[in-house]
Amino acid sequence: MLEVCTYRLPFKQPFRTAGEEFSHREGIVLIYKEGDIEAYGEIAPLPGFSDESIEQVIEVLKVNHKHLQESIRSGDGKQTLGMLDQIHRFPSLSFGLDTLLHDLEAKKANKPLGTFLFPDFPETVKANATLSIQEPAQAISKAKDLIDRGFTTLKIKAGRNFNTELKLLQDLRNQFPDLAIRIDANQGWTKDEAIQNLKALDSLNIEYCEQPVHKDHFSDMAAVHEAVKTPVAADESLRNKKGATKLSELKAGSLFIFKPMLLGTLDTIFVTKRTADTHNIEVVVTTMLESAVGRAMTSILAAGLGNQNRAHGLATGSLLSEDISSDEWMNNPVIRFPQKAGLGISLDMEGLKKLF
Repeated sequence: MLEVCTYRLPFKQPFRTAGEEFSHREGIVLIYKEGDIEAYGEIAPLPGFSDESIEQVIEVLKVNHKHLQESIRSGDGKQTLGMLDQIHRFPSLSFGLDTLLHDLEAKKANKPLGTFLFPDFPETVKANATLSIQEPAQAISKAKDLIDRGFTTLKIKAGRNFNTELKLLQDLRNQFPDLAIRIDANQGWTKDEAIQNLKALDSLNIEYCEQPVHKDHFSDMAAVHEAVKTPVAADESLRNKKGATKLSELKAGSLFIFKPMLLGTLDTIFVTKRTADTHNIEVVVTTMLESAVGRAMTSILAAGLGNQNRAHGLATGSLLSEDISSDEWMNNPVIRFPQKAGLGISLDMEGLKKLF
């Protein structure tokens, strides 16, 4: 039986990113029950990032629910997934369905999903913490708290007031010389501003800068990458396989930030990873602020596909006031994967609203 449920989870405080502000996170959780097995998947398009809306996804699921349920039961779920992916091209839908199918397969094989997908799956993966721009004293105090908790990499949100940001970054580097510091400009600079600002950071050993210019300005990304010492990472620019190929050919960055909920099926994600590898581009994987189901799958992909020498954007559950699972293993500076079959989580059904 396939159940389709929705959730609405409040953030502890409004979350701002790329010009959007969110007070809560909404999404869909798929639950497939077969005997003693429950398999999960999450579909969580994010306004301002995803092209599809949650209402569009629910309509597709409603129309196809009976056929999808039967195809999973008969072992033809991947064919139905392929059909829906081709017709609708809703990456979040494809990612959620594929997560469900792989969780089901791994549980039937009684294997953790990580080792089911990857032959050399690591036991752990590192996560970074995010530090928003505040008064310098507050930011330094918050950074110290995060470091004391075990985080060795901090991401600083930038792109608004560079003089303020520069001062904070200098203070951070002076007080925490061994800290890995990365910045996210959130498309906030022009090409010339990006080059000037990143050159001003040369002495601070910035790990990399995410999305210094507008997501559609691939040639500007390439120009910035060519002109500065700080590595450039494509984030919002990386939305699909086609974009990955174009960015690679233009040499528009040293790193790709993978958001699996934006990319779609696991096949698509693996092909995009091969494109990155072919062009010697590193991969860092990050969530899209999903619930525990999406974060569990994203953490597995980070460990299996991402650069193991870098931290990944996985510890976002701490931003939520509540979640649909009490499992805490995803919210640590070093994520240690449980030796449970499938995704390795259980759900709190009280946090979900069943649709059909």
